[in-house]
Amino acid sequence: MFNEFVYKISQDQIEKIEEYFFENNIKNYYFYETKEGTFLVLVFEEKQEKIFLPFNLEFVENRTTTSEDWVKNLITKPFEFIEGVYVDPDHNNVDGEIVIRITPGLAFGTGLHDTTKLSAKFLKKYLRPGMDVLDLGCGSAILSILAKKLGADRVLGVDNDPLAVEAAKENVERNNVDVEIRQSDLFSNVDGKFDLIVSNIIAEILIEALKDLPKFLKKDGVVILSGIIDSKLPLFKNYNIVEHWRSNEWNALVIKI
Repeated sequence: MFNEFVYKISQDQIEKIEEYFFENNIKNYYFYETKEGTFLVLVFEEKQEKIFLPFNLEFVENRTTTSEDWVKNLITKPFEFIEGVYVDPDHNNVDGEIVIRITPGLAFGTGLHDTTKLSAKFLKKYLRPGMDVLDLGCGSAILSILAKKLGADRVLGVDNDPLAVEAAKENVERNNVDVEIRQSDLFSNVDGKFDLIVSNIIAEILIEALKDLPKFLKKDGVVILSGIIDSKLPLFKNYNIVEHWRSNEWNALVIKI
């Protein structure tokens, strides 16, 4: 069981809230819309007091729920995640090159955020069948699942958030793909070397990860980094940036080490 705090928000607050949560590595949230308006939901594993947020939000309710409730409550129409790749909660309503069954709305990276889309576009461009892939900070595992569906061999997704790990394991099972999910603080529970490492987390943690990343990268391996807001881009100026894509204020980089 999980504890949820529900807030009513305005559409123009979403971007500021997402930016604040991303910069503070807060992943346990989702948005949803009804005819009554737009809502923010914070999810916690155990019952706790309402937390402080630096925004003027209207508190609606505190409720208990399960991960299955998320699927039931947040079903939306299928959408095209990136070109040729669709997200469909029912996994039977879309004819596409690749269809991923995942709950749109959960915050752990569901294809709704610019940073996730940028990562996925680079994955589709650089991943070759048979590659070993590490998804560092996997969240919902949407990128791990995509990597497997694109033809990767070994795929390992790791995250330090137990909520994200649970959601990731459920999504892997839902998609019937051979992807391993582990709880890990960056590389602490990672073994082996990879042809491609993708990481969609905040810039400061990416910089920290880059210190140990070469130990886990095969020769001529590819690194995809996303989650870099404009103001943090200079942190990466001394790295060998092969390609750089930007969407709104978010940036993704392909780096060779």
